Amino acid sequence: MKKEDSQTIIEDEGAALLSRRQFLKLATSTAAGITAYQMRHLYAEGSPYPAFHGKPIKAKLLHRHTNQADTSPALTHRFPWLRYGEKSGGRVQIVNAQNLPTRAQAIGQPGEAVFDTGGVQCIPWAPMFERPTRFNEANREIKALAGTDRLFIKDEGSTASAIYGNKVRKYEFLLPNLAAAGVKTVYTHGAFGSNHCAHLALATRYGAYRPGGDPGGIEAEFNLYPQDMTENVITKLKLLVASGTRLNFLEGDAAVALSITKTRLQSRYSSTEACINPGGSSPLAVLGHVEALMELAEQIESGACSLTSPPDYIFCPLGSGATSIGLALGCYILGWPTVVVGTCSQDKGMLARGLVNGDITTPFLIGNAYSLGDKGLQWLRRLGLPQGRQQLSSQEVLARHFAYDNVTWHPEYGRVTPEVQREATAAADAGLILDNTFTAKSFHTLTSYATAGLLKGKSAIFWNTYQRFPLDKLLPDDTNWTMALPGPIKSRVTAFLRTNKGVLA
Repeated sequence: MKKEDSQTIIEDEGAALLSRRQFLKLATSTAAGITAYQMRHLYAEGSPYPAFHGKPIKAKLLHRHTNQADTSPALTHRFPWLRYGEKSGGRVQIVNAQNLPTRAQAIGQPGEAVFDTGGVQCIPWAPMFERPTRFNEANREIKALAGTDRLFIKDEGSTASAIYGNKVRKYEFLLPNLAAAGVKTVYTHGAFGSNHCAHLALATRYGAYRPGGDPGGIEAEFNLYPQDMTENVITKLKLLVASGTRLNFLEGDAAVALSITKTRLQSRYSSTEACINPGGSSPLAVLGHVEALMELAEQIESGACSLTSPPDYIFCPLGSGATSIGLALGCYILGWPTVVVGTCSQDKGMLARGLVNGDITTPFLIGNAYSLGDKGLQWLRRLGLPQGRQQLSSQEVLARHFAYDNVTWHPEYGRVTPEVQREATAAADAGLILDNTFTAKSFHTLTSYATAGLLKGKSAIFWNTYQRFPLDKLLPDDTNWTMALPGPIKSRVTAFLRTNKGVLA
């Protein structure tokens, strides 16, 4: 990459020589991965993939959204110069993927590229679900449970559409960018019951994100690591098998670190392969929730409910980071006083913290979140945002607009304490459906703030990221689907099904 290109695109960390920190992280993860391999913690990667793939999902029940060429994001409603074709003053613009010219030339790494269309630089965006998502005041029962009177809910879930909501907002920027750059295969990582993996499988195969608006075009390969078997986890595994994606199974943090390192290096030197971070978050994907904050601002300004001014707090889950960081950056560019409170979904030991953050004291998820904040802010500046105000560093922005709860994630990823479970059950009785991996823990953070008196006289939005579409509706009648799994994983699935007869046989 030329020196002058650094003013045109987001700089690629690995484009030149590795920094000392990057070298140490690479060396440590490689050594850890070799140890993991020697301990036989790698189940299936590198082994022949089973010939059996299972029956396909019931794709007719997806209720896919058709991208209209005149659809534009809320970002361009508020900042018109961002719309492709308007006078931009040299800023990067946003173009509906249907309207991306075929002559557009990618500049930069796929997934973080801008596209030159003959003097105009742009990034493609592909809406894959109906806007806006629901926003309303919480009912009396939910307010009582939360312990605050000024509570509102931004609902990112749907029971009618499978390709919808929080995860898909990231893919609406990420997938058209990859497709337009010529990527054919993406690699990613997640737990057996990963929401990211399940929804990415549906989005890559059935979402309309290619230039011209055609569905599909990118194949996904998933590297999965264990979590406790539940009905939800079994549903996600069966969905991944039925979607026809390639599945590799890993065991242990070190094996996962090695696999992530390998896929990143593999895709860096390929023009048709790319690596998507666990959870689907990336600097460009952060724009999906900057966009979501613009949508929320439109709803508040339109009088959609009784909240008529920016909230004091937004409570949301914090996994790979794009949701909370994107919302915080959105608050910054609008000049809102809002603080986004992210609830960590997990933490890891010192080895994993060191690999991810470069130090062993920063909570596992937080180092990545701050990195996303820094790189996401670079994207906003390329778009000409914020407008007409003092430019702050990412550290200053996050100090004003971001806080995190690194306690409520206990006892571990995908599991909750009895107290949180009681709250989730009571919330469901009141009409608010939560999940044990993310939203139940985030709701508990909200109740903790209220108990501590921090919400007295304040307004709060609970950002419900739980996508409630019943994925089991998409599953085929296939009693042989476990044949697509390697032996150790098949044994665990079969044991669960035997113990819980009648659960997704």
